[in-house]
Amino acid sequence: MTRFLAGWDALDPALRWMLRINLIALTAATTLLAAAYLLGFKHTAVEVDLAVLAVSLVLMLVTPPLSKRYGATAAILGLTLSALLFAIGGTWATPVLSPLTALLTMVPLLVAYPYLSARWVHALMVVAVVGSAAIVALGEWRRVENIEDLWWVNALVVASSLPPGVLVVVLLVRGAYARVQEQSLQLAESRTRIVEVADAARRSLERDLHDGAQQRLLAMSVTIERARKELEAGRQDSATTLLGQLSGDTREILVELRELARGIYPPLLTERGLVAALQSTARRSTVPVTLDVADFQRPSRQVEAAAYFCILEALTNAAKHAGATEVLVTVRGLPHLSFSVSDDGSGFDHALVAAGGLLGMEARVAAAGGTLRLESAPGRGTTVRGEFPPLDSAG
Repeated sequence: MTRFLAGWDALDPALRWMLRINLIALTAATTLLAAAYLLGFKHTAVEVDLAVLAVSLVLMLVTPPLSKRYGATAAILGLTLSALLFAIGGTWATPVLSPLTALLTMVPLLVAYPYLSARWVHALMVVAVVGSAAIVALGEWRRVENIEDLWWVNALVVASSLPPGVLVVVLLVRGAYARVQEQSLQLAESRTRIVEVADAARRSLERDLHDGAQQRLLAMSVTIERARKELEAGRQDSATTLLGQLSGDTREILVELRELARGIYPPLLTERGLVAALQSTARRSTVPVTLDVADFQRPSRQVEAAAYFCILEALTNAAKHAGATEVLVTVRGLPHLSFSVSDDGSGFDHALVAAGGLLGMEARVAAAGGTLRLESAPGRGTTVRGEFPPLDSAG
């Protein structure tokens, strides 16, 4: 079963957890009702509710393979169809379930809000409002025309179906509250990180200018003064040599400043996108880089920049600190943008290394709504993995 549900693995952990809880609740309710039916409680209402639960369960089981291709959209649409079917069928067979079934029409909206675009959320709002009203009206109509007046039938169906349904709603509310708390903590942490990362970036830029361009410009000023003195002394050949040296130094410092500007924000990233910028970076890398790209769709500029600079930082670390002989960069565009940078270097112990560059990488990815994980151990190399929200949740 775990292998079959692997299609949900690429989804956000909170959404994946909610889908599994819903699947467990449906399975439990179906099992309880089926057991009651086999024990002799054979009745039309029980049969209808059992059939509805079984089909709802099948709809949920269809979503994992679809989620591999279409991400959260497929999973939540499957959840919506499953909830609506259960609401309509359950209310038709057992009208006393209408308070629960009306509530279940709102579950897909609560689940979908953090993951789908505004267009999808608005559509699910209509489903929740119209669906809950229709379910209550259906329940009242069926209460009068109820196909069965035996009290134990309603009691049996309610006892089998109500607890798992209530459990889903309770866990959903608890999960939403936990996410709000977590996001509040992340917001507070991100404010601190933004300041720290900005300070670190300024210090890094200052060092690069001081150690590179500034030193070269000082050396050039000395060369210019020497050339002036040689001209005043009438030594044309010596002055010509010095001016030729200045010409070469000027070209070198232009190249260095272009490299520095490319590190701040490469023009190629803006003009041609992430893949072209990574190809250029891989060609210039001092460590051999293999670039593996598939199903790529160009994301928003913020996500693109976050992915590029994180990969660039990981490549720099592999070259400077890890002693790597090769690096594999993997980029996937579906169901959402994800990347990994794996090197065969020396690796390190997290507890013994300062956060430093990793802090900046995490801040960049978090600002774009993504997550970053680092896997490393001494002698086993290092892998950096980043994931961003699906494209359809950006709107």
